[in-house]
Amino acid sequence: MNKFFKTLSFLAVIALFATACGAQAAQAASPAISYQAVLGKSLNDKDVADFIVSNNCSAVNSFQLCQNAGVALWLDSDQMVQSVTLYPTSTDSFNAYKGKLPLGLVSNDTMATVEQKFGQLKVEHAPQAGWEPGLPDEGFTPDHFHYWAIYKRFGVAIIYNSPSPSDKNATIHAILVTK
Repeated sequence: MNKFFKTLSFLAVIALFATACGAQAAQAASPAISYQAVLGKSLNDKDVADFIVSNNCSAVNSFQLCQNAGVALWLDSDQMVQSVTLYPTSTDSFNAYKGKLPLGLVSNDTMATVEQKFGQLKVEHAPQAGWEPGLPDEGFTPDHFHYWAIYKRFGVAIIYNSPSPSDKNATIHAILVTK
């Protein structure tokens, strides 16, 4: 009986240990906070604070630069996250963003592909009429290196690696998401 009790006790301790370790592993494996969860929130919000800590961000003026995560947060004067910039491919300053990009975009999309994805039927009830490209609401080249295509209706700006709005082979340099 005593030997049976010792064996049972030993198994109970192992089971308790395995349960405790499993809970810690589950906590460690929980998904990271996404950029969508921080948009529109205060710098003092727990999600924002956790995002900044978990992505090792550094403050530079009104930005939180999360270079290893491929993300930059822009804070307004009230310290609210107004926009998030995602870098889908590595740059000199940022690693590539590894998460899911908004609106079905992928890192190697070209301007032509983005316009196709953001497009619509020419005639809503006549698919045979064809597809209209999703042209931006606005566009400009502020730095003479990148064309910014602004899609207000989607709350994004696509920043291309070419200064020309007619370079349909230009790929995405960055994606600016606003709330």
